[in-house]
Amino acid sequence: MGQRPAATLGSPRSAVVESTVTLLRHGESMASAAGLVSTAIPGQGLTGVGHGQAQRAATGLATRGFDAIYSSPLARARETADAFALLTGASVTTLDGLAEVTAGDYEGEPASAVAEPFRAVLDEWVRGALDVRVPGGESGAEFLARMDAALAQITAVASTSLVVSHGEAIRCWATLRVPVPNADDLQLGYTGYLTLGRNYGQWQLLESMPSGW
Repeated sequence: MGQRPAATLGSPRSAVVESTVTLLRHGESMASAAGLVSTAIPGQGLTGVGHGQAQRAATGLATRGFDAIYSSPLARARETADAFALLTGASVTTLDGLAEVTAGDYEGEPASAVAEPFRAVLDEWVRGALDVRVPGGESGAEFLARMDAALAQITAVASTSLVVSHGEAIRCWATLRVPVPNADDLQLGYTGYLTLGRNYGQWQLLESMPSGW
């Protein structure tokens, strides 16, 4: 299957922004391949397919010259980030705030059985109901606060950074913080990414490649 071209809304090389962040979803994980919900740290790592996706993403994106590489603490994200570290020689900084939305009572359950109620909570968040809580897990306000803090820490020290995180974490945070013309831009497949620009405390979507590598 051919790779869908990235949608460029404003070139990350030419837009006048203080900093850029590329939010990359990890490659395919063993838990996902098994159809299980897995958000607890450290979780399972990448499948062979996932490692290939991470390597292709690193080859395609590393030429952008990231100042820093950051990762969620979950194994699948860290192994994806490590593909970039291996290629570029850069180190990876792990931030707990970049972890996937915590599944709470749904942890370890078959995704087919709990995906609908879990996603319903997250959809409440993106509609602004941040007091709603994942059963046994975090509220939207708690999730947003930790992601905001992690991204603020990153942009304070790096002008061009790669951030490896997770599909729902990226979708929920970006929906609430980044004006987008098309919500489909936030539905990321494995190693799909968004490139964001930050200027005067405001985020803008510069580029989107939901389909991944």
